[in-house]
Amino acid sequence: METPGFFLSFIAGLLSFFSPCVLAMAPGYLAVLTGALPTDEKHDQRLMVKAAATFILGFSLVFVLLGAAFSALGQYLSGLRVAFLKVGGGLLILLGLWQWGIFRFFPLQQEYRFQLKKPLAGVAGWLLAGITFAFGWTPCVGPILGMILTLAGSAGQITTGVLLLFVYALGLATPFFLMALAYRRFYLWSKKISRYTAIITFLSGLLLIVVGILLFTDRFTLLSIYLNKVLGGRSLENLLLPD
Repeated sequence: METPGFFLSFIAGLLSFFSPCVLAMAPGYLAVLTGALPTDEKHDQRLMVKAAATFILGFSLVFVLLGAAFSALGQYLSGLRVAFLKVGGGLLILLGLWQWGIFRFFPLQQEYRFQLKKPLAGVAGWLLAGITFAFGWTPCVGPILGMILTLAGSAGQITTGVLLLFVYALGLATPFFLMALAYRRFYLWSKKISRYTAIITFLSGLLLIVVGILLFTDRFTLLSIYLNKVLGGRSLENLLLPD
């Protein structure tokens, strides 16, 4: 899995954050973590950044571990690569159609979250909140995360799979961390962005379908060839994983 996988992972992370439910709930998460509301004129900036960074670490650890697990599974099933690509590509196409609302798959419409009776506080609480976020927001991040996990499973190397999920977590974390740096301003800006969630959902579905078709037809390497030419024959994987 070369350059396209890493680019797609970062874009997928951004799309996950700007999906309707994550974008709407992100300021609320930060409010629960720190006790500060977006409408507050003053808040503890250092506490906000510390809470956001720990929360990000929590969900990043889960995603990286999932990347390692799926990469290991892909290695174990290396003799069934064609079947893996067919099944994985087909599922991504179905998930893309689900994103477009063409059909509804009931389990994906459930939010598997841990219900907490009181807000978590402190480093341990923030870390646990990040971990539960990674496992819990199935309708929001599940389909796109499934795409990256499929890429990780087909990568053939555990290190590459881990990097794919790390880059995905980075894409999801970047706007969340920026929100911590400019809490109130980001909250007001997110209200404006929410008008365009239908477009974001459409683009997410399109990405899933295109990648699904490329995997199903085993044509994903065409993207590698094109982007490697753009990078002067040096793939992003070579830059991240030098020989």
